[in-house]
Amino acid sequence: MVKKTYHVSGFDCANCASNAEKHIQKQEEVEYAHLDFATNKLFITFKDKPWDVDKLAAVIKEVEDDPLDISEDITIKKEKTFNKKMLWQIIRISIVLLITLICIFVLGKENLQWLRFSLYVVAILLIGYDIFYKVILHIKNKTNILDHNLLILIASIGSLTLSIISLVNHENELLYINDSYAIALDDSMEAVLVMVLFQIGSIVEVVASNRSKKAVTEAVEMRIGKANLLKDDEIFSINPKELSVGDNIIVTAGENIPVDGLIYEGEGYVDTSSLSGEYIPIHVSENKEVLAGYLLTSGSLKVRVQKTYENSSAAKIINLITAGSEKKSRADEFVARFAKWYTPIIVSVAILTFLIGSLISHHWSEWIHTALEILVIGCPCSIVISVPLAYFCGIGLASKHGVVVKGSNYLDELSLIKKVVTDKTGTLTKGSFEIVKVVPFGVSEEELLNSLYAVESLSTHPIGHAICKDVDIHKLAGQQENFQEFAGLGCSSIYKKHSLLAGNSIFLNNHGVFFDKVNETGTIVYVAKDNQYIGYVVLDDEMKEESHQLVDYLHSQDMEMVLLTGDHEQNAKNIAESLGIDRYYAQLLPDNKMEILEKEMTNCSGKVAFIGDGINDAPSIVRSDIGIAMGGIGSDIVVENADIVIMNDNPHKLVTAIKISHIAKRTSIFNIVFALVVKFAVAILAIIFPAWTYMMYIAVFADTGLTILLVINSLLILHRKIK
Repeated sequence: MVKKTYHVSGFDCANCASNAEKHIQKQEEVEYAHLDFATNKLFITFKDKPWDVDKLAAVIKEVEDDPLDISEDITIKKEKTFNKKMLWQIIRISIVLLITLICIFVLGKENLQWLRFSLYVVAILLIGYDIFYKVILHIKNKTNILDHNLLILIASIGSLTLSIISLVNHENELLYINDSYAIALDDSMEAVLVMVLFQIGSIVEVVASNRSKKAVTEAVEMRIGKANLLKDDEIFSINPKELSVGDNIIVTAGENIPVDGLIYEGEGYVDTSSLSGEYIPIHVSENKEVLAGYLLTSGSLKVRVQKTYENSSAAKIINLITAGSEKKSRADEFVARFAKWYTPIIVSVAILTFLIGSLISHHWSEWIHTALEILVIGCPCSIVISVPLAYFCGIGLASKHGVVVKGSNYLDELSLIKKVVTDKTGTLTKGSFEIVKVVPFGVSEEELLNSLYAVESLSTHPIGHAICKDVDIHKLAGQQENFQEFAGLGCSSIYKKHSLLAGNSIFLNNHGVFFDKVNETGTIVYVAKDNQYIGYVVLDDEMKEESHQLVDYLHSQDMEMVLLTGDHEQNAKNIAESLGIDRYYAQLLPDNKMEILEKEMTNCSGKVAFIGDGINDAPSIVRSDIGIAMGGIGSDIVVENADIVIMNDNPHKLVTAIKISHIAKRTSIFNIVFALVVKFAVAILAIIFPAWTYMMYIAVFADTGLTILLVINSLLILHRKIK
């Protein structure tokens, strides 16, 4: 299996994109395909060799004649609100409307009816040739035949047929103004206006869709246009993608930091809201790390590049968000199944309406009109585009608040959470440990600490970072041999030919080092040198204020909170009682956490989320229904495997994410229900008033007008305020 992602844009509507997706899915070389209309991303899993762009374009062209932009460059691209195709549509519409006005007001004489009819046919060919071509293309390739193009085509041809019958029977609809002047109103005019209204609606729909894509793009986009490279005392303005690790750049007030780097000169205040969602300025100075996407609000910085643009924080977040659109929500999956059966059902209803109505009333021409109106009403575009867009706008809103959601399905599942299982260190607590007590055993305090600094110098755990935070570990780290870190236990190393161990009592016992455990409040790290116990240190951690808010919210929503920690019993108990956590489990190894998580998931009627930050939390994050990582201090493997990433390590951001998930879900349900109710109501009107002249125009509004309204409704999610 080979996964490949492409950029594909230019479809007229979401239904066209859906048709292309279905056609690609049918290809023998393809295992899975999903085309996300909101982000213009096409995700394909190939059974063997992936396609190049030309092959992909050829396959799509079998079902769609839209001029598409297809490439392997999957970076976010801003949609153009207008394009050449839309300009040509506007020109065609203007010409056809002029022809229609001439037919109505100039050629309003009985002996000119065939001339009027001929002009109307020319107008229909001009305004609808692209619709004709698509229908023929679909029939030729035997795919997606029953789509909105066919429904509109049938409606127009049906009206033309009625007009021909009227002409043959010499039934000419003229509205006389006086003896010498009349205007002509007939079915041919209606056939033209249906096409015109459909094309106008499609233009407005594309404009609304492109604007919504642009708004979503801006919500998640953190790209930086340029970087100021400092080289040989000169400044060069270059693309951030051209920067290499070790380059020096200058950032001045009002500019975004283009890549992750380390400040080597200068100071100032940065706005981190593009990554964290927090609008509080942070002071930075020499030897502080700054990330791509930060906005320097004051001061001037010289920064040494630590990561290339592709590996920078901002680029990773953008990729996580846009790649996440591969994963559909349950509402999206419903829409996919719904669209498959919806159009054939609409066609069947239209045929039955004509047969039953004409048999009862014997006014078959009126009921043909009604059946044609039902076909127009039944176009599924309003639902097909607005529901996925609601979830993607939800992802965009979450990104504004510093929460990266990797897929619509995860946003959907957040609304179903009934239990949150959490780690302690770095999740509920700040993870900013400090050594508050040093107890040597048979050695000096200095020897104990030096041994501890050495063995922890390469650690990736927050406790290891805390132990060494005020120590210059670069030289120590370079002298370590055979360093190993054991998740949830401790680490080992060889330093100057001495074997060193640091960790919990179980870890040292497993290496044959035995001693009397101590009972202290805080986190205890035991140390051994050459298999001899040499003492311990006590570290203390501080609770995050937002942890109280998280637990209070979960309880207000009838959700449970469970604490799993490797810390000892007394610390876990103190935190659980302080926060009001429902249950806690202490002194756990990663395997123990997994066992308890499985048990908690079995005993829960809804979804179970797990929040963690350390490498030892990765298995639990993967196993849970929804894995949530603290992105600020979390290890790379945790962030990579999580479904949701909280960028600023604020546990209360989970509350924000849950609220956004409910907003997206309610909006998608409203869009589905509202669309069906409006379409059903207009269809009933068409059946009750089969002879109503203006019913066809209302039917067109029930298609394209409704699509525009629901796209706007989904787009409004981006502007919602989260209390």
